[in-house]
Amino acid sequence: MNTQTQVVEAPVKLKSAVGYIRESSEEQGKGYSPETQLKSIEDYAQKNNYELTGVYTDLISGRLASKRTEFQKMIEDAMQKKFDAILIFHSSRFARNVAEAKHYKELLRKKQGIDIISISQNFGDFNDPSSFLNESVNEIFDEHYSRQLSFWVRSALMMKRAKGKPIGGTPPFGYYRKRTGYDKNRKRPMYSEEWHIDEKKAKLIRRFFKMYSTGNYSLEKIATIFTREKHKTNYGNDWTYSTLKCTLANKSYLGLVYSPRKDLPDLPSKLHKAIISKELFDKCQDVLRARKHTCGRPVAQHRFYLLQGLLFCHHCFERLLKTKPAEKQIRPMQPNMYCETHKWTGGEKLFYACKFKRENDSCNQPMVNCKTLDSQVIDFMCGFNLPDDVIAMTTERLGEKFEELRAEKRQDDEVGKLLSKRKKLKFLFLNGDMSENEYLVDRQKIDAEIQRLKRQGVLQNMTKRVEIDFIRKTEKFLKNFPAFWNSEISREERREWIKLTLSQIWVKNNRVVAIQPRDEYKALFCSHKKVISQSPVVTHGILLPLLDRCPVRENSFPAGLRL
Repeated sequence: MNTQTQVVEAPVKLKSAVGYIRESSEEQGKGYSPETQLKSIEDYAQKNNYELTGVYTDLISGRLASKRTEFQKMIEDAMQKKFDAILIFHSSRFARNVAEAKHYKELLRKKQGIDIISISQNFGDFNDPSSFLNESVNEIFDEHYSRQLSFWVRSALMMKRAKGKPIGGTPPFGYYRKRTGYDKNRKRPMYSEEWHIDEKKAKLIRRFFKMYSTGNYSLEKIATIFTREKHKTNYGNDWTYSTLKCTLANKSYLGLVYSPRKDLPDLPSKLHKAIISKELFDKCQDVLRARKHTCGRPVAQHRFYLLQGLLFCHHCFERLLKTKPAEKQIRPMQPNMYCETHKWTGGEKLFYACKFKRENDSCNQPMVNCKTLDSQVIDFMCGFNLPDDVIAMTTERLGEKFEELRAEKRQDDEVGKLLSKRKKLKFLFLNGDMSENEYLVDRQKIDAEIQRLKRQGVLQNMTKRVEIDFIRKTEKFLKNFPAFWNSEISREERREWIKLTLSQIWVKNNRVVAIQPRDEYKALFCSHKKVISQSPVVTHGILLPLLDRCPVRENSFPAGLRL
């Protein structure tokens, strides 16, 4: 009796993959639509035994990967090895910059073992020299096309400008464009090229120029008056000092094709008429020049502000949220806080203050002594905690760096060449062959390169025993960051660490009510257990309360923004 053995084939194990889709506005309708890319990627994954676990989509123009949020999120997930491959429709979808393409492909392929596959271009195995050459040639053509496209667009805009046609989509306050239809392909309304005068808004512009021309009103005072009268800009925001200053310089109100770029001349416009006279405009410029010599605060480079550029006013956030129109704002205002110094006979004190209080007197946030807020953020930073695997990767990379530097040639000759170049630069400056600004810029570049080479030389001269001791000290620092932060770090280094890890700090009265770490560092603040809210601005993010120093109630943030 013959027995038949049934062979059961093992199921094919699918590799996990994600798709990346990018469409620039200039390529719509040319075969690169998101729908076309997604359908092609899905078909490729199905035919080649890939399990498509997600899709990242960027619908923006621009060549730089740093400006593509979904691309950066994909790279972060790749670093955590959440998938085995990235599927793209065409090499130009991944990057249009040769340097960026090489950087990210090497990072993903060699460091993480994640391949990037262009489904419409059969490059083959990237380790094959011929495949590498083929892919590299395509990357060069992708960047060439991007640069060529930018050149064409720039030339077309300059030609349009030479014909007396304004450049830009939205006209300045006081003008509008009539809607002529709807573009179904680009899914956006179409408008006429001609700018028409909005008499109600133009009346406010004329009033502003007349008030300022008298010399009796400052820009801050006019902004305060307009805010109290509830006048709004084109974007539904309050008038501020900064907004009015830009309006004051805008020669479009003279009927000219104006650009803030100094290398472009002002040309008569054929598509819009003047709102104010040249006599009134010139009188305002005279007042502005006169006030520059008598008003304003001198820049003091020696003053140190730990949190400069990171603070936001929570009072203004709540106020702007209540007054925000029902429709979506195109350009919401940011309630930043600025730095201010008060002098007296005994010395000076440094403060943080809301810019809206200064620019249009619409905020009730009091000025806060810098030390008060600095101490709260310094305490918060003690919660920065690096995982063991990150510490291990850091020390391993440091060891690799020592090996690389040991194999390189000594840099003494390069330093000598730079010193000679710096001496020649000084000679040219003293003989009047270059301006002071050019000399300072070039001198700074040379000094920075000399310092880099000297540091490299120090590392190259280290013995193996000294290297091991250096790595051990680095590992000890990373494992005990709070102790280092409190005792062994300078204030300048503290500021760099804070700028590196935090993106927003929200202030109410004299307390820091919430802090938003940068995306890549959120998981490293392990000591703060409670996440109370999303970021109170448009971007998505988490806010960590200062639980020890500043207890925060969940209802302290507006409804609808809590997690």
